[in-house]
Amino acid sequence: MSAKSIAKKRFELTDKKCFAEYITDMAWSPNGDRLAIVSAAGELALWQGGKIDFLNSKSNNSLDCLGFSADGQWLAVAGQAGKVQVWRSHSHSFKLFTTLNHQKAWIDSLAWNPQQNLLAFGVNRQVKIWDADSQKIITTIDFKNSSVFNLAWHPQGNLLAASGHGGVKVWQSENWMQKPYLLEAPGASLDCAWSSDGKYLASGNLDRTISLLHWDNPPPWLMQGFPGKVSQVTWSQNKDLPLLAASCQEGISVWEYIQNKWCSHILKHQKTVQAIAFAPNSSLLASTGNDGYIQLWQGKKQIQTLKGVSNGFSCLAWHPTGKYLAAGGQDGKSIIWQQSLSGKGFKNGEWRMDN
Repeated sequence: MSAKSIAKKRFELTDKKCFAEYITDMAWSPNGDRLAIVSAAGELALWQGGKIDFLNSKSNNSLDCLGFSADGQWLAVAGQAGKVQVWRSHSHSFKLFTTLNHQKAWIDSLAWNPQQNLLAFGVNRQVKIWDADSQKIITTIDFKNSSVFNLAWHPQGNLLAASGHGGVKVWQSENWMQKPYLLEAPGASLDCAWSSDGKYLASGNLDRTISLLHWDNPPPWLMQGFPGKVSQVTWSQNKDLPLLAASCQEGISVWEYIQNKWCSHILKHQKTVQAIAFAPNSSLLASTGNDGYIQLWQGKKQIQTLKGVSNGFSCLAWHPTGKYLAAGGQDGKSIIWQQSLSGKGFKNGEWRMDN
């Protein structure tokens, strides 16, 4: 779907569900048939066809990250208890396949390889790689400098980036023991992300900067002058026009490469931004935060405001087609909006996933 066609559509509230506590993360399955949600109360739920199925009920330990494998057959979740639960697709739901225990380690970062069923997750100052085919941890690599803050696989699956104190380290999957490449940051890298074509690696840094590397063509660019730490970086999936968005306090800076230089513009919220996400294959950007609103942006223009929750939102997730947008609230509410197209969405209480 083109950026132009998505931007012309209006989004309307289509469903809402409530959890016991703060929604920490959410993700759509690759084919878009279900939405996985985890909360600070340890809940894990699958939202499908307008119905919610709780795989984990409320507990004393939060779940903080989750992700589907590229083929949609596996779902991994992890959190405060130091356990990585790996669920496998079974019939019309998921069944717990195995639990990887790492006591006294709060696990809040994991990522599936986009080409293989390899799961990377951070355990204190290490990154572990679990192979779903062999059902084993195939390697453990040391970050050394600090705990791992975020993980990002290269689109081709041959490189793994990990952010932490000192910057972003990048390992090659052909030789995990080879010394990693270091994209340095004076303080710490809080978030890292590859562009969809794999040409660029971006790092949002604690010292109010963005590091941006054209892979295999150093040195990196350094964007400075932000009012605070750069907490999130994300790329559009539009390969013809790669855009980088970065959140910092109440603002979002959007960068594009024009005539051999990076140019930016600023988008503003009323309160701290907590999540940003581009619609698939589009330049349409959604942003949300402590003000409880979701803003939809096309370029420098705000095209729609979605009213949400009074206590603010914590996360966003676009459906693979871009027709649905999900958001998780700090008060435990999860909401889905859909494009307002006649005859689509909810009808007689049933959630229709029309492609």
